[in-house]
Amino acid sequence: MKFNFASPYFLILIPIIIILFYKIRYNGSLKIPGIEPIKKVRKKSKTYMLGKILILSSIILMVIALARPQISSENKIIKKNGIDIVVALDLSNSMLQQDFTPNRLEVAKHLLTRFIEKRPDDRISLIVFGGDAYTKVPLTFDHSVVKDITSKLTTDDITSNNRTAIGMGLGIAINRLKNSTAKSKVIILMTDGENNSGEMSPMGAANIAKELGIKIYTIGIGAKELRYGPALIKNNELDENLLKEIAETTHGEYFRASNEKEFENIFNKINQLEKTKIDGKTYYEHIEVFENILKIALVLLIIGAFLEYIKYIRIP
Repeated sequence: MKFNFASPYFLILIPIIIILFYKIRYNGSLKIPGIEPIKKVRKKSKTYMLGKILILSSIILMVIALARPQISSENKIIKKNGIDIVVALDLSNSMLQQDFTPNRLEVAKHLLTRFIEKRPDDRISLIVFGGDAYTKVPLTFDHSVVKDITSKLTTDDITSNNRTAIGMGLGIAINRLKNSTAKSKVIILMTDGENNSGEMSPMGAANIAKELGIKIYTIGIGAKELRYGPALIKNNELDENLLKEIAETTHGEYFRASNEKEFENIFNKINQLEKTKIDGKTYYEHIEVFENILKIALVLLIIGAFLEYIKYIRIP
């Protein structure tokens, strides 16, 4: 914030006015008749000069008002080109596997919430799927709603939670984005299994997404080895080849979350890959203050005129 004058050339009048004031003051004459009250007011007394000083101050303030004093503040217009992001989350029973603490679903929910908090300029939608799929939250800027619903998700939100319809989950997600006008449209698919249900094939959905310019990031959830009693068995439940093919087809990327740290790093990487474009344009807002100065000048002029011509009137 700064102070400046829009028409500063008027200020040159101030020294001229002051010079004229002192010239008139010292060249003037004061004739005092034989009136006792008037005799008490001498030409050079401070009381007598008060009216003149107030009138001079008023004239100087009027000149300052002519110079149009302004208070300028710098502001920025921010244009945000947000991204539309649809999260498709697997709610099949296998997401309760405890190779994550406490389980895969709870870790996915927690990390998803943190990811949403980093995307304040984007619209976000939430899709859930198991043997079928449906929209939990449509595209919205109200992230508090998305986070609240995410925190309450359970595998019971899907009736056919013993199956995994990846194609259906992608199909519903694509439907959320098909009419989007955002410059960047993204689906984040999180699953721990293989497609074994649904009327739409995952690759069929991926090809549709490609045609619509939708990028799909796929996240395969699950430790590479699962413990059953004392034995460690290789985790073959996850169809990594399918998830890689979906991502490659849509120019996205596949990630494997085999532990919580990897899972967290995946969301951080997606956050870096999908940057929201923010343009800023600076402008200056000017607040005119001459009106207030004129008001003060008018008050001083009235008081000064009263003292000069009524209270301490000169009688020739």
